[in-house]
Amino acid sequence: MKQSLTVELRQRETTDQTIARTMTSPECLSASVLTICQNIDRSQINEMVIELKQQTAAIHADDLSRAESMLTSQAHTLDGLFAKMASKALTTSNLDVMERYMRLALKAQNQARATLQTLGELKAPKQISFVKQANIGNQVQVNNDSSPARTRAKKSKKAPNELLEVEHGKRLDTRAAGAAGGAGPAMAPVGEEHRAGQCGGKDALFAECLERWC
Repeated sequence: MKQSLTVELRQRETTDQTIARTMTSPECLSASVLTICQNIDRSQINEMVIELKQQTAAIHADDLSRAESMLTSQAHTLDGLFAKMASKALTTSNLDVMERYMRLALKAQNQARATLQTLGELKAPKQISFVKQANIGNQVQVNNDSSPARTRAKKSKKAPNELLEVEHGKRLDTRAAGAAGGAGPAMAPVGEEHRAGQCGGKDALFAECLERWC
């Protein structure tokens, strides 16, 4: 006896769209595979779809008991396969056959380990830690102080250079009168009687200078 798959028609949805949505749903695809693998009559496919939808709804409600049971059963099945393949490898005298069985046994053992690891993460999810990155730029201090006291402090840095110039004679004041040296008597200072305003004034002083220099 064959039974057609029951579909639910939604509003503003054509018949073809309803069939496509139902046939591609995870529950319907899984029910099709299970009826073939378990030799279940296809007349019971609607009941299979309903059961799968109930299990899916439980997962959506954070009820993971079914998933935990499934992983536990799969881990036991994989462990049984490991034992079966390992026993076949140890009871054969052909080295090539032994190697193939041992490869299958180790693959089953690795899958059992991965299944148990998934089960452990499902029971105790890993906590995600968020590390706050330190902002190094917060420690940088910018001082834009333009107060008169700070301005005077900046200007005072030039004082040592000015003092150095005076001490080492970098610049000479040409306006200051210096004493005449003995090496050049012709350049001796003019006496008081020949200065401006004395005995003939500027003309006499100029004539005296020309006479001495020439």
